Amino acid sequence: MRGVMAGKAEARRNFCKVREEDKLDGALAVFSKRIDHHQQRALTKELDLPPPRPGIFNTSLRSSGQLAEATSPTANMAPYIQEPDMLSSSGYWVVDRRIMIAIPDSSDHVDPQRLAIESPKHVIKHSLMEANPPLDTIHDLSFGVELKFLLPLLVQGEEDPQPEDHREVSMTQLKDSEATRREQIYESIAKSISQAGEKSTTISRITKDASHERAFWKSHWIVKKANSAEPTPEQANLEGYVWLSVEVSSPSLPAKDAETKHRIEAVLRSLFSGHRLVANYTCEVHVHIGRTDGQPFSLATLKRLGTLLWMGEEQIRSIRNPRSPNYHNVYTWGFETRKYSRLASRAQELVLREHGSATCQDGVLVEDWQVADVLKTHPEMQAKDRKAIEELWKAESHMELGRLLSGEKKPYRRLGFNFSAFGLEDERARNNPRTMEFRMMEGTTNINYILGWLSICSALAEVAVLRSDGRYLMVLDRLIGHRHARSRSVGARRETDSETQGQRCGREFREMMDDLGVPRDLYRDLEAKVTLDNEV
Repeated sequence: MRGVMAGKAEARRNFCKVREEDKLDGALAVFSKRIDHHQQRALTKELDLPPPRPGIFNTSLRSSGQLAEATSPTANMAPYIQEPDMLSSSGYWVVDRRIMIAIPDSSDHVDPQRLAIESPKHVIKHSLMEANPPLDTIHDLSFGVELKFLLPLLVQGEEDPQPEDHREVSMTQLKDSEATRREQIYESIAKSISQAGEKSTTISRITKDASHERAFWKSHWIVKKANSAEPTPEQANLEGYVWLSVEVSSPSLPAKDAETKHRIEAVLRSLFSGHRLVANYTCEVHVHIGRTDGQPFSLATLKRLGTLLWMGEEQIRSIRNPRSPNYHNVYTWGFETRKYSRLASRAQELVLREHGSATCQDGVLVEDWQVADVLKTHPEMQAKDRKAIEELWKAESHMELGRLLSGEKKPYRRLGFNFSAFGLEDERARNNPRTMEFRMMEGTTNINYILGWLSICSALAEVAVLRSDGRYLMVLDRLIGHRHARSRSVGARRETDSETQGQRCGREFREMMDDLGVPRDLYRDLEAKVTLDNEV
């Protein structure tokens, strides 16, 4: 079976590779139309190219080697190159896997901020890029993690109700106020973080200094109260304990720095060995993804990420235990985007209005060739998914996109994939960093789960940033295939399935991680959790 699966994966990679080669030829032909449309002259002296004949660009030049390698790209090319350091082996400057042969001249009557092209074979219009926003690269990626826990304090004079837990238990007195307990415990936890080699502070210190958390986002781990966390009835009945909720938030950390994983692991080991921290279904692990300079992702990057998360929500959310009392977000906010976002409502309305037709309308602007390719090559895509992606790519601002990917009502403002920081609909969103947040992982003290989840969130952001990354296409292709296969099997007899529900969830999770390029050793434990939790 493994051999068959490996063969299928290789076939898929070859298919994507062939398709990208076809795109190369197609891009040359499309470029010819762009020249005619904008009456633009090619600056061939910069790239040592023969001028194209009017209305024709000889695609055979690619194979015959007549396209000379660019020897001295000029500075005025930079705004039109998504990845300035990416020069293909053939010497073509590439934008979204399209060949950038010419550069608009100041005398051309073309909007310098947006160059649009339209393929005669597609009913979807493509836009190459926006030049104004800073370009996102994987080196800009950063993430921060929020860990929510509970900590039992043993009242002096009481017997320890959990003597089997050999970690040191924190002590308190009945006369102590909650504020006193919090200040003492938070200082103790901050000390453990500092012992792991990291800067740390507490909300008590920040308040006393009349400062603000924002001042420490980039430099310090912050220890404070976790508002949602509370003991279960069983925990509350453990005589001798007083419970405190704790949130530990990391600073913004560079996602591509090899030391980041080790730094987080060192902090976690120090925390879990030195304190009786526990997590239950009222606790969660939240991951913020953003840029190291604090600027928001470009609109195109957020659209790519939103597209991927819309299609992959089922597989990503499978890390949640369906039997958890908080599976349906009773204690915390993190509902499904596909059910509770404005995008979901709008897509469903469009489908009903058009009687379930999945036909792509003229004039839909999809600025990314990979997403446009998915819409074109998957006529079997479910109508709601197609409409959702089209509506997402119509968004003209960060605010519009942020609100589209958020819910209308307050409990649905911050969904499991939280884009509310871009929607700016409430004070919290306006004051938060301009990051996208993953809010669906249950609280845990399992270090492998936490590190694996951070790697997964980082990989999802990475393929969204890299607009020519073949992994993005592979993931979307497979996700559409999964949804189509399930829609065809609705009503089919369960006995015909060769997999249990848990096995299917585990397999789809594993395939998505493999397509994203997440190392097996980083997601193996989460895959096992997904498989076990989803067995019925």
